[in-house]
Amino acid sequence: MIALYIILGIIAAIVLLFCVKIGVELRYEDDFEVFLRVLGLRFRLLPAKEKKTKKEKPKKEKPEKEEKPEEAPKEEKPKGENIVMRFYHEQGFDGTMQFLADVLGALNTMLGDIFKRSFVLEKLMLRLRVSKRDAAETALAFGKTCAAVYPALGYICTNLTVRQYDADVQADYLADKSTAAVWFILSVRPIKLTNALMRFVFRGLIAFLKTRVRAFKRKKQLSIERNVQP
Repeated sequence: MIALYIILGIIAAIVLLFCVKIGVELRYEDDFEVFLRVLGLRFRLLPAKEKKTKKEKPKKEKPEKEEKPEEAPKEEKPKGENIVMRFYHEQGFDGTMQFLADVLGALNTMLGDIFKRSFVLEKLMLRLRVSKRDAAETALAFGKTCAAVYPALGYICTNLTVRQYDADVQADYLADKSTAAVWFILSVRPIKLTNALMRFVFRGLIAFLKTRVRAFKRKKQLSIERNVQP
C-alpha cells in the first residue's frame, strides 16, 4: 500500500510540474537579452556571464602509435525494398494519398492546438524608427516596413493567444540610421503540449489502422479478380 501511495505521489508531482507555466522573455534595443521565467522568477540566459579563463597546462606529448595496415573495404550487401516503396505497393496510389491526407489532417490539428491553445504571447511591444539618407528613401522604406510589420502582427494575433501588444512604426527624417526595439514574453504550459501530442498520436494510429483495412480489402479484391480471369 505504501508503494502505491509513493507511485501516486510521484505521478501527482509530475502532473503539477507539467502544469507550471514556463516563459521566455526577449528584449532588444542595443543588445539582446533573453530570460527564462518560471514561477515568477527570472533567469538570465543571454548574454551569459563571462567566465574566467583558466590557464591551460602544457600537454604531454603522447608516443606515436604504430600504424595498422589498412583493412580491405567490406563488400556492401544488396539492400531489399525500402519500407516506403513496400507501403506504396501495398496501398496503391489512392491508399497512399488517403493516408497522407489523414496524417496531414492530424498534424494540422496538432499544430493548431500547439500554437493557438498551448502558447500564449503575454506581451509584444515593437518600436521601429525608419531613417535613410534622404526624405524620399525614408518614405519608401517606411511604407515597405509598414507593409511587412502590420500584416505579420495581424497573423500573429490571429493564430496565437495574445494578451497585450503594441506596434509603433514611425519615419524619422532627422536621424542618421534606423533603430528598433522589441520586447516580447512567450509562455507555455508543458501539459498542453503533451495533450496535443497525444491527440496527434491517437489520430495517427486511427489513420494507420484505416490503411491496414484498405490494404486488406485491396488484396482481397485483387485475389478475386485473378480467380475470375479465365
